[in-house]
Amino acid sequence: MNRQTFTRHDPKRRAVIDHRKKQFAEPTFQENTYPFRLNFYSVPPTADITLEQFEQWAIDRLRVLAELEACAFRNRSPDETAAHMKPILEKYLPLSANSSARGGQTEQSARLQEQRQKDHYSHFILRLAFASTEDLRRRFARVETALFRMRLASDDITERAAFVQSLNLDWEQVSDKEKKALREELAATSGAGYGARIQPEEETWCKVDWERVPDLVERRAVFLRAGKAYVPGREQQSMVVAEFHKALEKALEVSTTTACACSMQPY
Repeated sequence: MNRQTFTRHDPKRRAVIDHRKKQFAEPTFQENTYPFRLNFYSVPPTADITLEQFEQWAIDRLRVLAELEACAFRNRSPDETAAHMKPILEKYLPLSANSSARGGQTEQSARLQEQRQKDHYSHFILRLAFASTEDLRRRFARVETALFRMRLASDDITERAAFVQSLNLDWEQVSDKEKKALREELAATSGAGYGARIQPEEETWCKVDWERVPDLVERRAVFLRAGKAYVPGREQQSMVVAEFHKALEKALEVSTTTACACSMQPY
């Protein structure tokens, strides 16, 4: 009687990889690149850092956020807050613009990378610390949004425009042809509350659903037509800040759900 052998797959058998081949595998965790000074913190950090960096970066950012929150409690104006926070940011959380590293200077480029890496990692470290309760999440989102707003206002105009464009937000840019067709209406909007009218050709305009910018509609800082709000370039900062706050709140909710799911797993 002939015995037939069959090759069967054992579902309990695990694939064993030679440990000598692992050292030649592609690294899973790689360094992040930071082309812009500003950051939406949509991608978690993946590179390795030391325990000293983990602790010190979290403490430095916490000092900045605590002082920024204190300015809000004291009802300081945006200009007063920016003046008060400038030396504190330079000491604990500096963040230079790309223009400071021009000319191919390697040391300055490395300095920008270190600053932005610290800003990136410290944000996510504190995000873990403030994600336990709803009150802490709301507090963290509020003060992080205030920090982002202050940085956005002080950013270089060219770099800020490039950063906003890289976000790929759901905004429709107004063409030059449409600017000419609505020149009078846009010019009147440009001069609202500023004393002098600005020519529409001198600004970049975008149009979004008016429900997304109720604060601008209330201040009559936009032109409304067919359910769309025509937003001038200088008013787009508030829209970027709103998008940042919205994205951060959503990320905090996801982080909380993930943390709860992990805590329920058996050891």
